[in-house]
Amino acid sequence: MRWRIKRKLTSVESLESQRLIEDVRRAEQEWSLAEWRFHHALGEDQVDYTIYCLEAAEKKLSMLLRQAKWHWSFKNTQGESRGVE
Repeated sequence: MRWRIKRKLTSVESLESQRLIEDVRRAEQEWSLAEWRFHHALGEDQVDYTIYCLEAAEKKLSMLLRQAKWHWSFKNTQGESRGVE
């Protein structure tokens, strides 16, 4: 019974890790697109808008990277406490 619970937790952790990786990749793409738009903006209104989008994309990427860092450091800490590497 215990191994089933451990197996389910591993499966959930794996799905969470995959989602986090996908979110980081998507945020990197959004940031890259926002940066491109900033460099190709025409006029004051477009520049203002692209700056807003670029700052939002940077914040989102930064947030996800902090979350990923915490997730993997927590996962490694949990693995070490269980004797798993």
